[in-house]
Amino acid sequence: MVCNLTKTEYTVFGSSDQELKIKLGNDVFKPLDAVKILGVMFDSQLNWRIQGSKVIKKCSSLSYSLRLLNNILPRNIHRQVIFSHFISHLMYASPIWANCLMVRDTNRLSACLNKTLRLHCFNFLKTKSNSELCKESNIRSFRYLILLYDANMLFKLVTQCDNLSLTSSLTSKSVFFLRSPGRMSFTDLSRKRVGRNSFMNRAKAIGETILFKWINMSPSLFGITLKRTIPIFINLIRIVPVFGQATWR
Repeated sequence: MVCNLTKTEYTVFGSSDQELKIKLGNDVFKPLDAVKILGVMFDSQLNWRIQGSKVIKKCSSLSYSLRLLNNILPRNIHRQVIFSHFISHLMYASPIWANCLMVRDTNRLSACLNKTLRLHCFNFLKTKSNSELCKESNIRSFRYLILLYDANMLFKLVTQCDNLSLTSSLTSKSVFFLRSPGRMSFTDLSRKRVGRNSFMNRAKAIGETILFKWINMSPSLFGITLKRTIPIFINLIRIVPVFGQATWR
């Protein structure tokens, strides 16, 4: 294998007084503030601000196209275009970074989505509230989209074991027990951290939202039931997800 020097980059996570340099042949590489991995920007401090700005820039670039289509397409087709071309970018890999954002960065992404909903609902004079826009378009707010995506991701992790080694690692450091009526609780015994949030703190709210028995559900039935359970709009400033009537302590 030959290293491609033009595509070689790295970053150092955390703070350090020493400057790390990597030398390959006669070339010396210095760490970058952020590196892109599968379309996600990992910054050195893991505050995900660069990722949030990248998402906003990409989604904002779609506004003109959505505006042109707004006068041509029926509302149901225009809504499908929003999901396939706008929300797909907005929520890409969101279980990794969305709940680690600062409140102001979360609000910026929410405003980006609300702008598109106003366009979809022809509310250019801003006479409708954000909750009214969500209800009229039948598109959830950004914070509830985060909850929806996180719940689906955790359901796959717990029930399908797509990655056996990852699931085994998580279960070995957690205590699982069933609570009536069939709700599962997770007690994380580790001190793992994801960005500025501890791993266990990233799972603290689905338990108050998902009140149905989900352990033995099929993925399709779970997805349908989940969408019926999670509201369209929320007025809270921030959501931190949890799963099942699950609590992480």
